[in-house]
Amino acid sequence: MRLLVSVVSPEEATRALVGGADIIDVKDPGEGALGAPSPGVLSEVVRAVDMAAPVSVALGDLPDLPHTAALAARGAALSGADYVKVGLRGVREFDGAVTLVSAVAEAAGPHTAVIAGAYADAEALDPPALAPRWLPGLVERTGIAGALVDTYVKDGRGLHGWLSESQLAELIVRTRRAGAIFAVAGQLTLGELRRVAADVVGVRSAVCRGGDRMAEVDASLVAAAVAELRSARTPQPGLMRVPVPSGARTTTATPVRRTAAGK
Repeated sequence: MRLLVSVVSPEEATRALVGGADIIDVKDPGEGALGAPSPGVLSEVVRAVDMAAPVSVALGDLPDLPHTAALAARGAALSGADYVKVGLRGVREFDGAVTLVSAVAEAAGPHTAVIAGAYADAEALDPPALAPRWLPGLVERTGIAGALVDTYVKDGRGLHGWLSESQLAELIVRTRRAGAIFAVAGQLTLGELRRVAADVVGVRSAVCRGGDRMAEVDASLVAAAVAELRSARTPQPGLMRVPVPSGARTTTATPVRRTAAGK
């Protein structure tokens, strides 16, 4: 299991690295659960991280506009992101999600991993969004690197208030069978980061001062989250893994972005 810490600035990225984060994720929580940061902030974080860990970036809670999503993905890849996360808030139908994510994958290129993000509370939204149960099929159809389940509404219920451990475990197994990784996020708190055996656990509020996702990341809280996950960090069978970029820490790994043609 690897720890992904979402940051909003190069200063927070540095604190997350000091605490031992495996993946540095850049987003703007003021723009939503997977709110996209400005291009300038992404570039600053990439420079601050300086290949000490992979960098991921949220592309936003995207509408059902494949070309808009593709352009965002292209810009993120050219800015140095190793992963791009696609928020599927604006998509409800499976075929639409396939079209959108395929456009993102093509634009991002073969060296940037694409992660499709669905919301545990998708069916409670107005209008509803793509339900998480479609994620394994989506990664299989598109050949992307992985899937993420998050929560759209940050009301304190968190991921486990919407999906049971057995539901999450089934999604993890099905996604791995498709050759991809699975990540969980959504107001997870210290003490529950290992409730399911995901490949990546994403946090922000848990490592921010006072548990407030709009506050600043605290290196000591990151270290506490790392300690919680450390004993679970064993590679899962069947996952595709490659070395991290030259100069990066050898304790992390970046998944190959599979392509549909290469399956």
